[in-house]
Amino acid sequence: MKWSYKTILCLSIMGMVTSSCDKQDFVEINKDPDALSTVPPENQLLNATIGLHGQDFEAFYDTYRRIMPWMQYNTELSGNVLGFTGNVDNFPQRYGRFYNGVGNALYDLEKLVERLPDTEQPKYVHMIRMARVLRSYYAFYVSDIFGSIPYSDAFQGRYGGTLTPKYDTQQELFNQLDADLKEAITTLKATQTAVQVSPAAYDQYFGGNATRWVKAANALRLKIATRLIKRDAAKARSIAQEVLATPADLMSSNADGWVFVGRFDFTSGGNWNPDGLRATKPMVDFMWNTRDPRIDAFFTPNRYSQANINALIAATPRQLPAGTTENPRRYVGSFTSPDESQNVANRRAFYTPRTVAISGQQVSVDTLSNIQPRLFQPAFNSGNGVGDGLSYLPVITYSDFCFMRAELAARTITSEPAKDWYDAGVTSSIQWFDEVARGSKIDNYTPLAAGEIAAYLARPEVAFNPAKAIDQIACQAYISYFNRVNEGWAIWKRTGFPNATSTLALPDMRSSGAILVVPRRAPLGLLVTSDPNYANKKSAYDAMAAIPGWGREPQDASGRVWWDQQ
Repeated sequence: MKWSYKTILCLSIMGMVTSSCDKQDFVEINKDPDALSTVPPENQLLNATIGLHGQDFEAFYDTYRRIMPWMQYNTELSGNVLGFTGNVDNFPQRYGRFYNGVGNALYDLEKLVERLPDTEQPKYVHMIRMARVLRSYYAFYVSDIFGSIPYSDAFQGRYGGTLTPKYDTQQELFNQLDADLKEAITTLKATQTAVQVSPAAYDQYFGGNATRWVKAANALRLKIATRLIKRDAAKARSIAQEVLATPADLMSSNADGWVFVGRFDFTSGGNWNPDGLRATKPMVDFMWNTRDPRIDAFFTPNRYSQANINALIAATPRQLPAGTTENPRRYVGSFTSPDESQNVANRRAFYTPRTVAISGQQVSVDTLSNIQPRLFQPAFNSGNGVGDGLSYLPVITYSDFCFMRAELAARTITSEPAKDWYDAGVTSSIQWFDEVARGSKIDNYTPLAAGEIAAYLARPEVAFNPAKAIDQIACQAYISYFNRVNEGWAIWKRTGFPNATSTLALPDMRSSGAILVVPRRAPLGLLVTSDPNYANKKSAYDAMAAIPGWGREPQDASGRVWWDQQ
């Protein structure tokens, strides 16, 4: 079921009741748990989902202007500026959303069930586990770049629990999340004593399908295992082998992917607008040279069409020589290194568009490609009106799951054939982006044709080579994470790929000759003695400071969290 964004907001975020859309009701609910008594528990599952995905500030700051340029997925319109990796202002947004929205809503769901009559509570066993799987994911997502966070004591303040929760270390948290996911999987698979209330209309991922939630939970367990490879190899092996032991409980196609699909207007706000963000030279060059079928799903062609070239030839004064024809390659990326993008010759050749009058309007004819706007904002007006395609916001896709299995096999953590899962990851990624491009109604996209995937897998740079397995798996996963850049960032931190010499080469980014340091974690908030939770926070900061490579200070984004071992 697809919901209007405005309908969802009114139903869930503002009023959190079915009869109104009143901000004051929302305030009262957060102050007084008794105000929740009239809210159906399933409402809070929807609240959390919308709260998790509807973060336009996260899109604007964390995605478009922090992680994507750091990881060479995009640049600013005029290229990266000197020292740009040092800007971590307003990053990240996810922490506040967890404690002031998503986490609270999912904890409230359980408390709402506890208030139901004893005869009704057994009907919500599955729904509670679905909520715990989602809460586990978001806790993992927050801790992924923060390290220690409040969890085991969190969200309990208005129910008589502590207002000063302790911080769980990342190791403790990962252990707890894995245990919670295991319990959820077991319970979701078990026959219940009562017919379960279905949250179908409120579950925007799987429509209340318990089997698909089991597959999602197992995929998340596997993702946690990949984070543990360097820190606790035995635990990583144990989780991976346990998860993979039951094939029926695993993702097996793109249809099993954990993906939020919304209407075009779900991401229609201005902060979602990716207009003017450049495609990057490393990605465009690699994808062009390998004939990657996803290139037109990711990037726009430049403006040098034959029609625009003809207009430049006919202009007064003439701007191009007579007889100039369209270059068959119209995908051109921006330099990611500030020194290169600010180079005078490069600026003249790549960053200085021509302007010409066409049908009475001034048109900028640009040499460089942008990232595809409608991949991130289907409502984007590309000149032919507002788009009306679907919004795809993935959590864990099937291709992600395949690449994790390929990596675990290549590291001999499992005994599966790494090549098979690598090929499956590439194949499913191309097929999934074909579905997304068509569903989002991306401009200038040519649907996938028969034989394209086989031809791509046969390319020398792509065909699986056991001698460089981790390099290839990481580089293909990096490409596939183009619209889930937190995972592209994570795989770079975990494996060291892509890098300057890998299959897909990401050059060193230099600023005034110096190699820029790419951030690895979130800068932490300042310690303030007036903070009621100062003692717990200071204790957590002191413990994290003992982690090798954590950094000079809490605000040092170049440092590492616990799982990101040197």
